Amino acid sequence: MISLPPDEKIHEIFRNCCEKLEIDNFSKNMDELVIYDMTDGTRTSTELEGSDAYFDGGMFVIRFIHFLKVLGAKNSYINVIHEGHKNRVNYTDIYEGMRRHVEMYKKFSALDNLRLRFIGKYDVQINPGETAYDLRKDFKELEESTAENPEHTAHFMINYSTRWAAEEGKEFFRTLPAVNVILRHAKGYVNGDMWLYGKLDSNSFVYAQNGSSNINWSDRQIIMLIAACLRSMLLNKGTHMSKKYEGDEKDVVRQKREIELSFVHKDFYDELTETKFRKRVVIFSSYGPEIYEF
Repeated sequence: MISLPPDEKIHEIFRNCCEKLEIDNFSKNMDELVIYDMTDGTRTSTELEGSDAYFDGGMFVIRFIHFLKVLGAKNSYINVIHEGHKNRVNYTDIYEGMRRHVEMYKKFSALDNLRLRFIGKYDVQINPGETAYDLRKDFKELEESTAENPEHTAHFMINYSTRWAAEEGKEFFRTLPAVNVILRHAKGYVNGDMWLYGKLDSNSFVYAQNGSSNINWSDRQIIMLIAACLRSMLLNKGTHMSKKYEGDEKDVVRQKREIELSFVHKDFYDELTETKFRKRVVIFSSYGPEIYEF
């Protein structure tokens, strides 16, 4: 099992990160935070090859979800396999990486009191043609064994597509919680068919330049990433469709966005204490982009 810091240390680091990002009342807002983590960059962020790279990516997800749970978030979404991934030349590596995750996730969910849900089209086989092992039975067992765990629910999108969610999975999808932050690793876009149907009406977008590789991220860096997502949620809260401007608010926005071209760029990276590569995220306010390095 991977090594995780004590809860008190996680809260201490998070408090420090929120102070740097000028986030007030951070503890009160964490239960609202629902992140859709679009993991990526697994093959290119390290020198790991084949299923080892995808196994490492799964370890990043374990730490990310653990920190979210400890900090008070109740739900998260993780993209894993799009329906079209089954046609990729390296799908066998992806599938083998997932197979290796099963035992880890069994232990992890029990330790953290997590509920695991696997969202996607499961009335068809998802194993590669040359692989007989069917992971769907493991997913079913994990869902059943964790169904009553109340601390945090992690939704894994496996053999998922927006088309499936809008058609076959429409009624089921209505029961799922909404997302308020899309976290995108390595690339600056949301794949068209990985949109969470009906769940992103009040989302904000966070770009993480670095891939979702476990060995490349320190605990502090993952916690800072979560803090940046929280800031993104708070900056964009109430700006979707129903936004009303009061007083001189429109003038302030115009001045900062149109005239000053508001642009925030802060560097918190400490070479004396940080052993991992520098990380960079970009978030957005009503005034413009904010870039943070750490």
